[in-house]
Amino acid sequence: MAEQNLPTLMSYIDGDKVAPVVDRGNDLKNPNTLEALQAQKSASSEQVEVALAASDRAYQTGEWENLSAPERADILDSIADRLETPDAAARMAYADAVTTGAVIQVTRRMAQLAPFVYRAAAGYLRTGALDKTLPGKMGDVTYLRRPWGPALLISPWNGPTAIGSHKIASALAAGAPCIIKPSEWAPHSALVMAEIIQGCDLPRGTFQLVCGSRDIGNQMIGDERIKAISFTGGTAGGRAIARACADSFRPTQLELGGNNPLVVFEDADLELAADGIVYGLANLNAQWCRALGRLLVQRSVKGALLERVAERLGKLKLGDSLDDTTEMGPLIHEQQFRSVQSAIEELRSNGGEVLQFTPMPALPGYFVPPTLVDGCAPEHTLEEVFGPVACIHTFDTDAEALALANGTPFGLAAYVYSKNEARAHHFATRLRTGGVKINGYSLLSLSPEAPRGAWGMSGLGEEGNAQSVDFFTGARVIGVSAQDKIIP
Repeated sequence: MAEQNLPTLMSYIDGDKVAPVVDRGNDLKNPNTLEALQAQKSASSEQVEVALAASDRAYQTGEWENLSAPERADILDSIADRLETPDAAARMAYADAVTTGAVIQVTRRMAQLAPFVYRAAAGYLRTGALDKTLPGKMGDVTYLRRPWGPALLISPWNGPTAIGSHKIASALAAGAPCIIKPSEWAPHSALVMAEIIQGCDLPRGTFQLVCGSRDIGNQMIGDERIKAISFTGGTAGGRAIARACADSFRPTQLELGGNNPLVVFEDADLELAADGIVYGLANLNAQWCRALGRLLVQRSVKGALLERVAERLGKLKLGDSLDDTTEMGPLIHEQQFRSVQSAIEELRSNGGEVLQFTPMPALPGYFVPPTLVDGCAPEHTLEEVFGPVACIHTFDTDAEALALANGTPFGLAAYVYSKNEARAHHFATRLRTGGVKINGYSLLSLSPEAPRGAWGMSGLGEEGNAQSVDFFTGARVIGVSAQDKIIP
């Protein structure tokens, strides 16, 4: 691919580009080669205070909120137009691939989808969803949805383009001034978006980006001027945000982890199921919340299924994420690499047989091959690994499969393979999870109109085109009322 450079690390605060001033004493590294890419720096607490004050001021003046929905939609479409340029797409794709280890073919696809997120938010505004008229006893009633106030958007290092664009587009569509804090490990696609949004002349303080560490995230989370928080990340971070928002009842949208089951019945198309298993272990290097966590297979087809999986994994190309022919790349950084390796060893110590079939590349990076672990008791496989590791469990009956599938604290996604779609659908309706895909495994949602839900420890609230815009707003109902009298 053409030579690219990472965007310079910058914050966008109150209409200005501001260099982060706190040196964190660490470098971002290319996870393929371990070469240093860029020094990690953070905004100071004083810079964060400027951003918070600007966001609050933008909300109090209401300039963005008071634009009509069609006017905001036009600006969102303008952002999408600029994101569609080959330069913007290439910069985001390269940044995500070289910092996170996700392969370039996937990050290009994510960059190409980003403009559609802004267009979808614009389209939702044009439906009149935020400004409705309802029939009332004394005439028409006005039903408005208006922003709670300044919103904090915290995006993770996995899928930074897709997740960041969705949060930004939704908050802006809602009329909410917003501050995004991208992950300090992968902020660059958000920087590309911020540069583009800055060029669209939004009112000062309407959109801001603050680079930095967990410390500045905590500063913003704890500030009462922030009226809503949308967070995607780990369970510990979600708990901390929920606690910080509890006393003031601030709305929180939390998308957390998922120890996702894939269920293979004896009547499944085993070729299709094997493709799904490999996809669940390799796509985005299994560093995404809907990756495969538990493989539940009916005992009678276990051997035949694993033969097919082993054959496919043996041919999988694990390598440099910037190589167009690579199918799976490295993990993002040393901490993540050590965490996954530690999880594998713990499963081994609990009686698991570790199965790895993919050849390792001749590179020094943070590479972990797709890994299946067989033989652990279910109680030892309850936690998400967040990497290319899935534990195998067998079952004989549908009831056993259901107990295994529902037997973790998580409930984000599940996958069911059976040629009998009625059977699969009936089974899926009893899974305590936000989404179930039958006979297929894909990054894309089943329907653009459907929400992405989270059950249990997988999060709080729903995400989606309409749902995420609505999250940043509250209802306001206005109309002429009848006058009741005191009855003696």
